[in-house]
Amino acid sequence: PPPPGITPIPLPPVLEYVLDADTDRRRLGQAPRVSFLGNRPSDPEHQFSGTVELPRQHVRACVPATFQLQDSIRDKLRPIAVTLAYGIQGAGPRRRSRGATLPPLSPVL
Repeated sequence: PPPPGITPIPLPPVLEYVLDADTDRRRLGQAPRVSFLGNRPSDPEHQFSGTVELPRQHVRACVPATFQLQDSIRDKLRPIAVTLAYGIQGAGPRRRSRGATLPPLSPVL
């Protein structure tokens, strides 16, 4: 078992991701112009999240995500920015106490 406070990372690593649409408009207090189709019930309509298993290096993984323009939107000329946030599932901050040995190295993105 790992030392206290250390969370082991599953192998193969699993990548968590969140796609977020129309971030700039929402920062200005405006409603997003799009909604993702097939997103999780817990996700807001302007977000799409999930996980991808990374079996080994240099292997590609693709996750399709589709969004649609809202019917009532007038601004159809400005680009719709989509941001991506990602990280390794279970790779939270690690703490080390004095005198503790270093844990094995974990994957890095």
